[in-house]
Amino acid sequence: MMGKHKAKRTALVSAALLLLLAGCGGNNGGNTGGNSAAAADNGAGKAASGEKAKISFWAAAVTTERNAFFEEIVKQFEQENPDIDVDYLGVPGDLAAYEQKVNVAISADQAPDVMNDFKSDLLARGVLEPLDTYYEQWADKDLINPELIASNRKLDTAEGKLYALPYSSQTWNLWVRPDWFKEAGLALPDTWDQFFDAVAKLTDKSKDRYGLSIRGGAGSANTLEMLMYAYSGITDYFTADGKATINDPLNVEFVEKYLGSYNIYTPEDDLNKGWSELAATFQSGKAGIVVHNLGSASSHEKAFGGDYTKFEAVPFPKSVKGYREHPGLMPLGLTMSKSAKNKDAVWKFMTFYLSHDINSKYGKLYGEIPANTEAAGDEWVQSVPYMKSASDLLNSQETKFSDVPYYLAGYSNVQKSVEPLIQKVMAKQLTAQEMLDQWASLLEQEKAAQ
Repeated sequence: MMGKHKAKRTALVSAALLLLLAGCGGNNGGNTGGNSAAAADNGAGKAASGEKAKISFWAAAVTTERNAFFEEIVKQFEQENPDIDVDYLGVPGDLAAYEQKVNVAISADQAPDVMNDFKSDLLARGVLEPLDTYYEQWADKDLINPELIASNRKLDTAEGKLYALPYSSQTWNLWVRPDWFKEAGLALPDTWDQFFDAVAKLTDKSKDRYGLSIRGGAGSANTLEMLMYAYSGITDYFTADGKATINDPLNVEFVEKYLGSYNIYTPEDDLNKGWSELAATFQSGKAGIVVHNLGSASSHEKAFGGDYTKFEAVPFPKSVKGYREHPGLMPLGLTMSKSAKNKDAVWKFMTFYLSHDINSKYGKLYGEIPANTEAAGDEWVQSVPYMKSASDLLNSQETKFSDVPYYLAGYSNVQKSVEPLIQKVMAKQLTAQEMLDQWASLLEQEKAAQ
């Protein structure tokens, strides 16, 4: 089977087949899934001619394990749906390589029928098919985490339509050394006062131990932003009149405390640390707390040999307003291209991908919480401490989610612009207030340009 899909992959990327597809691929852009959804529920995957329905599916195959997973689910899907043929392309390399290939295909009007790219610019370019009609008629729609569906709808700021079927989520966490806390007689932090108290008490420079390690290099703005809103408990990034809240006094207060810990309760070289350097600091026993999402779990598992007495994920402490706030979940999921010729077959594949067993396997491979709530209840989620902690947080009725503006076209560029300013605050060349005022101005400009 592997040979079959490898052959398909090669064929798909060839210029000759692209030309062939260009000749055969009709544009069903006007089909929004009304009658098609009914057809899909009747199991109709066949094209109108009675021939096999053919669909294309691209995914970022950044590891051999992930490529093998995609090949296997395509094989299983085709066995269960003999009237549908799936052309799978696993793009090797990193995510940037995958995104570049997708963008080239879209520019050439050859977008794959199913992909897991879901960004605001794809909506602006009119590439994606709205899924609302399909979703509303789907018998298993109530099994998908409603918070993830809501997050995906937020990317369409004009109409709130659903353009992606979410498959998983990751929580942001404090990664802590429970053995250090036990040794110091400290409880794991549930409030920010406990957090900053622990950061100080876990620091012992004579042993080259620090209570905290701060991400000061690439990705620092993203981390700091999530933390400051979790501290302040502010859920809205903008006021009704378009003013940014990121420079709210409570956020300023947090940044002064957090970045003020630099080189006192943190290593000096934190100034330039990206994630890999931060993880190395934690895993080498130099820091008691670092901040990252669930995606680093497998790295910690390997470094600590699965010894959960040495690493644990705990939710961000409760905000100063008394409730626990988590960053809004990033919109993601499988998307259907507007140019797809066999949309019913595409939807059938998408829902197969979100079925209990497949979604559970996906989450386990990626170290993420499955979007299918039945899969999220599986033993492998509930028995691993950090997975259970993350699942409980996401599914708690008491968790509030901030309204992270992923919908702003320049959101990620704003964060990149701010990162050098964060280093200046750490180096005491800029105040927290000055930095956050500039950050607020950049966000307001993006909001006004929307």
